[in-house]
Amino acid sequence: MTQDSVNKNELWEFSLRFVTPTVRRLLPEPGGAVALELGCGDGRRLDAAASLFGRVIGVDSPEMIDSALSRPGRAENVELIARDALHLPVESGSVDFVYTFHGLTEFDSRKRFNAEILEVERVLKPGGLAQLWFGRITRLPFVISPATWIRGYSYRETDEIPLKVQQSAVRSALRKARFKYPALSTPLHPDTSWRLFRGGNISYVTAVKPR
Repeated sequence: MTQDSVNKNELWEFSLRFVTPTVRRLLPEPGGAVALELGCGDGRRLDAAASLFGRVIGVDSPEMIDSALSRPGRAENVELIARDALHLPVESGSVDFVYTFHGLTEFDSRKRFNAEILEVERVLKPGGLAQLWFGRITRLPFVISPATWIRGYSYRETDEIPLKVQQSAVRSALRKARFKYPALSTPLHPDTSWRLFRGGNISYVTAVKPR
């Protein structure tokens, strides 16, 4: 497999997961926009984002940023920033688009999940957009563990997706952050990505910061 085909595959996967029909409708000119990835890991999605957005910021722990820095061929419009505190190291109201795949799944509590949603709202410009994947609790825990269902989340450090939350908990966090959410993955969701990725224990929400 050539490097070109790898890049095309990465761009296709990125577009499918993050540049959904709802995102394209609400963010029609990404070429001049600033995008931020929460939990960028080794940076493999950043180059795909950089081919679509004017500037891309990757944020993660110092260890993961070191890994991303060692990855060859990083695009010139990608900036990597280490994070070691609750607050995102980004100015308020400076980002057009925030996205994450695993960045909301590593926290150990619903309180920390909610705090991250508030940080996403803070860094977005008015009218900015977030495409956020999250670990999802289905109704099964209600049968197995009513306490898990009542508190709205589960956390197990050794799981592939450590933190899972109910959709109602996601809605609550979005409301507290004053987000509008035109897309929250449900069977009636119009986005292509939801139809392809539905089921399992991961879902996404598209959230908009009001102007």
